[in-house]
Amino acid sequence: MPFTAEAMAPALVILALMFAFAALIRRWSRPLRARFIPTAVIGGFLVLALGPDGVGRVTGGQGAFSAETLAVWKALPGLLINVMCAALLLGEHLPPLKTVWTISRSHVVLASIMSAGQFAVGSILVLLVLGPLFGLNSKAGSIIEMSFAGGHGTLAGLTPVLVQYGAEELLELGLGLATIGMVTGIVIGTALVNYAITSPRIPVARQQPTSPEEDYDIDYHLPGPDDVPIDEWRGMTQVTAAAVFIGVSIAVGYVLLELFRVTFSLLGSSFFDKFPLFPFTILGGAIVQVCAVRFNFEWAVNRLAVEGLGGLAVDGIVICAIGTLSLAALGSQLGPLIVLAVASVAWSVFVTLVISPRIFQRNWFEHGLAEFGESQGNVATGFVMVDMADPDRRTDVVRAYSYRQLITRPVLGGGFITALSVPLIASWGLPLFTIVTATATVALTMWGMRRATAGAGLPAGSPPRAG
Repeated sequence: MPFTAEAMAPALVILALMFAFAALIRRWSRPLRARFIPTAVIGGFLVLALGPDGVGRVTGGQGAFSAETLAVWKALPGLLINVMCAALLLGEHLPPLKTVWTISRSHVVLASIMSAGQFAVGSILVLLVLGPLFGLNSKAGSIIEMSFAGGHGTLAGLTPVLVQYGAEELLELGLGLATIGMVTGIVIGTALVNYAITSPRIPVARQQPTSPEEDYDIDYHLPGPDDVPIDEWRGMTQVTAAAVFIGVSIAVGYVLLELFRVTFSLLGSSFFDKFPLFPFTILGGAIVQVCAVRFNFEWAVNRLAVEGLGGLAVDGIVICAIGTLSLAALGSQLGPLIVLAVASVAWSVFVTLVISPRIFQRNWFEHGLAEFGESQGNVATGFVMVDMADPDRRTDVVRAYSYRQLITRPVLGGGFITALSVPLIASWGLPLFTIVTATATVALTMWGMRRATAGAGLPAGSPPRAG
C-alpha cells in the first residue's frame, strides 16, 4: 500500500528504536560481535521477526507494526540507494587518473572477473538447471551479481526494471540472496583468514614482523589554515552542506537520466524510460566533485560528513530491505535460493584462493580477500576483511582497493552494467548473454594472469609469484 506523509514520522522513529535494540543485542552477544555482524543486519532480522512474517503469523495480523509503517520501510531502500550512490565519489580528494589506474588496476581486473563470473555462473545455472527444473525466469541470470555484488539497495533501485521486464518475482529472491551474501561474507571471510593464518602456504601480512607503513586510504580533504570555515559558507554546518551537495548530485544525475531518455526517445527507443536513477547519481557526484575542484570550493565538501550520510543510507537500506522480506514469497523459491547462494559463495572463494594469486604479484591474499568481501556483501565488508588480514596496514591493499572503487563502482556491483543486465537478457536472450559473460570471464582472467606474469618479469607459462 502507498504511504502518506503522516506515516513517515512514526515509521522513522520506530526504525530508530529498532536500530537501538539491535545495537543492544549486538552489545550483549559476543558471537555476533566476534563475527562482525553489522547492527543493520541484526536490526533487519529483528524487524522481520516482529513483522507480519514473524509475530504476525502467530497473531494473524501485521505483527508489531502498522501497514503504513511497513509501507514506508518498503519504499525507503529505493530512495536511499540514490543517496548512497551520490555519496560514493563526492568529496574524495583524488590523485591523477593515471596514478589511480597504476595503483588499482589489478583490483579492477579481479573485481571485473568476479562480477563477470557471477553473471556467467548465474546464467548457466538458470539456463541449464533452474529454468528447466523450477521454471525460474530467464532474467534471473543476472540475479547473483545484482544481489551479491550489488546488494539490497541495487535491487530496490532496479525494482521498476524488474517489473517492466516481467520479473518482479525475482525481487524477493534477490533480497534473500543479498542477505545471505552479507552474512556469509563475514562468516566465510573470517574462516578464510583463520585458514590462511594456519596455512604455511599462504603468507598473511599480520604475521609479518615488519613495521607498519602509512595508511594508504584515499585522502580526506580536511580544512587547512587558509580554508574558509564551513560555517561562514552560507551559514551551513558540515552535515547540512554535505546533504546539500548530495542533493545537488542527485539532481545532476536526474538531469543526465532525462537527457538519455529524451535522446533515445528521439531515436525511437524507450530503453531508458524505466532505467533506474541511482547509476546516474554516481556520475552526478563525480561531476559535482570535479566542479568543486575546478571552481575552488572543494574545501566546502567535507568527505567525513558525506560518508556519514552515505553510511546512514546504507544502514537504512539494509534494515528496511531485510525487515520487509516476504518469507512466503522467498519460501516458494527455496530451491533456486539455495542453489544460487551456494554457487555464488563457491565462485567467490575460488576467485579468492585460485585466481587472485595469479593476478597480484605481492600480498595476494589480502588483495583477494578485499574483493571477496565486496563480492559477498558490500564495500564495507571488503574493508572488514582487510582489517582482519592486515590490521596494521603493512600492505597497500587499502589504497588500491579504495582507488578501485573510483573506476568500477559506476560500472559494476550496482553500476551501469548491473542495471543493463536485465534489459540485455530480454534483448539478447539468456543463451547469448551466458556466452558473452562466460567469454568475458575467461578473457579477463587470461589477460590478468598474462599481465601479472609480464609485470613480474617471468617468461610466459611460468608459475605466478604469490604473495
